[in-house]
Amino acid sequence: MIEPIIHESFSPTILEIEVPDKFVDMVNLVGEAVLGDESLSKKFDFSHNLVGKVSKEVKIPTTNKEDGDYLKDILKGGCLQYLNYMKEKNRAYGWSKKAGDIIPTQDNIHLLNSWIVSQYKGEYNPWHTHGGDFSGVIYLKIPEGMNEAYDKEFKDHYPSTGLIEFMYGEKADFRSDNLKFLPRVGMMLIFPSWLKHSVYPFYVDGERRSMSFNAHYNVNNDNN
Repeated sequence: MIEPIIHESFSPTILEIEVPDKFVDMVNLVGEAVLGDESLSKKFDFSHNLVGKVSKEVKIPTTNKEDGDYLKDILKGGCLQYLNYMKEKNRAYGWSKKAGDIIPTQDNIHLLNSWIVSQYKGEYNPWHTHGGDFSGVIYLKIPEGMNEAYDKEFKDHYPSTGLIEFMYGEKADFRSDNLKFLPRVGMMLIFPSWLKHSVYPFYVDGERRSMSFNAHYNVNNDNN
């Protein structure tokens, strides 16, 4: 199992986790069924709630009869890791104000919504933020040749092809105001929902597919 990675290049914390192959396969299976059917894509369309200039953005469930809450538990578990880390660092101010010394569990994490983003050549996501306390993205498919295009662009002074970029604060001496990630299948990034981020376009054929979600914490344990 790959240990989580903490990214704190600037003030906000970003948690990087590797999700199991089973998670990727399950979400992709649902994605294929919905994205490949125009009537289902229309039925579960979520794009009117989002800013992306991409092919399709569709809502997906996090429970099913065969695997129960497996998907939901992975997402909630990631948020719990994030909350516990911030609590250890005395930076979970909102939680501490509401809960005092209560130790959070997965029962305190409530998933608000989740959706799949299907992105193709030239499409992108402009700068935006989310709702809730936590937000996350999990990468499910990467187009063949996208990373090679990035490697080629890396020789330039500002590579960006296919990357997600986070930004906080203003540029200043001795600090960074942005952090970029090159997506890979299975990577999950969890970050505060208010953290501004953008997704750059890529210019090779094929689909880049990801799953995004929002969540919040609830001290009373009365959530799903």
